[in-house]
This record gives sequence, structure tokens and C-alpha cells, in this order.
Amino acid sequence: MTDSKRKPLYISGGHVILPASRGTDTNARTTKPALNPKKAKMITSPDKEPRFYQAVGQDLIERIMSGEFKAVERLPSERELAAAYDVGRAVIRDALVMLEVKGLVEVRQGSGIYVTRRAWEAQALKLNDIPASQMPEALPAAGPFELLQARQWLESHIARLAATYATDFDLKAISEAYEDHQRAPYGEVKEAMDIRFHLTIARATQNMELVAVVQQLRNRRENNPLWARLSERIRDPNYRDRWVMDHNELVDALLRRDPEGAYVAMWRHIENVRKFLESQMNDGSEAG
Repeated sequence: MTDSKRKPLYISGGHVILPASRGTDTNARTTKPALNPKKAKMITSPDKEPRFYQAVGQDLIERIMSGEFKAVERLPSERELAAAYDVGRAVIRDALVMLEVKGLVEVRQGSGIYVTRRAWEAQALKLNDIPASQMPEALPAAGPFELLQARQWLESHIARLAATYATDFDLKAISEAYEDHQRAPYGEVKEAMDIRFHLTIARATQNMELVAVVQQLRNRRENNPLWARLSERIRDPNYRDRWVMDHNELVDALLRRDPEGAYVAMWRHIENVRKFLESQMNDGSEAG
């Protein structure tokens, strides 16, 4: 096997091994501790399994606190971390947002994720000694990218059902919600109109349980400090205008009573949101 085909990181005996280049001493390979789920005990209650992103985030915090990753030092790339922890890149993104909310890392778009000077000073605060009982709301159950994934799957199917079961009254309500969203100024009002738009589509399924689930996902997002940090990066009207265009395509499909068209339009809309947020988390590594 050539060097180019070797994985940059792999798990062996509880450690992350950085393979040596050809011609180097294999005994001199660098090892870094792999993810140990037990380390997540400080951020989860004893009777609950840690969420993947929480466990990864806690492990990274401990590595920062130990001085393994120093102030203003660049962390391994998103791709390398995903391989090291054997998790999807969405898990890594959520873990990094968690660290950013704590002020331990900063994202330099196109350059990477860097440890902050505040993180270096925080060693004296012994953040890892904070008991879970004192952090009941510090970390949400799901990260922002998990929430987007759930919304993408659920709301795409809801759009399909809405196109099938919507009454004329429902379609009029959807059109009005769309127009109100278009006219709303950027900020809290437009966000409220966006929620109304998506809930109106859910009501068109004639299934109030689906409406309740959509509302619940929205509530989780609104109360999610990780999402709040991400949302600070999406104030650019140009990107939000793109999402308004997505809404237009979705409404057109619903008015045509085109289930598959509505499904695709909703999927594409949330995919566009996800891709933009990922671009804001871009650490300079290879995309994918």
C-alpha cells in the first residue's frame, strides 16, 4: 500500500496513531489519546449515555486543558478529527461549536480552528471539575447539525404529505405565510415568520402530531446555545435571500400539489442552510 492510500489517523489500543512517513522510524510515531466515553461524565447525568458530540467535545477540552493543544495553536483538521474519533464530520462540527461557545476555540474561516488565549487562561479555572449538576442546561441534547439533519429528513416528508393532503384553505395560508416572510425585516420578526411558514406547511398534512414535532424541533433550536453561536454567522442578507428563493420553489410545488417536487424543494432548502453553515465552519481542510 502506498503512502497516499494510508489513513492519516487510526485507532489502535485506545490511542490515535499518526502513521510515520516512509523511511522514518516507526517507533517514533506520535500518539494522542483517543476518545474515552467515560470522560463525558462531567457533562452528562449518570443515568444517560453521553451524546457523541458532547463526548468528543469534552475530550478535546481535556486535551486543551492539559496543554496538549496550546494557545493560538491550530487544531487538527475536521477530517482528521473525524477519523481519529471514528465519528461523522457533523459530530465534529457540533463538538467544535460547543468549544467555541465556551470560548476555548475560534474559527478562522478558510484557515482552521484555533485554541484561544482564553482557553490557556481557563486552565486555572479547572473547567473539567465542574459537576454535571451545575451544568444542567450548559449543553443541549442535540447539536445544531444533528437538529438540521433531523429537520431535513422530517420536514421533507412533511412537505410531501402537505402537497398530497392540503386543502384550498391550507394552500392559501401557506401562500400568505410565505408573503409575510418575504416582507418581514431581517431579525427576530423574519425568524418568527420563518417558523410560522414551516408550521403552516406541517398543518397542511392534517396530522397535528407532525405539527407538534416540528414545533418541538424549533423550540430545541431556539434554546440551543450552540445554534445561537452559529446563527450569528448567518446575518448576510444575500444568503437569506437564497433561502427565500428556496421557499418560493417549495410554495410553487405545494400549489401544484406536486408531492415529489415539494419533497425535493424542502430537502434542498435545508441542505442549502446546512452547506452554508458548514462553509462558516470551514477549517481549510479538504471539503467533503
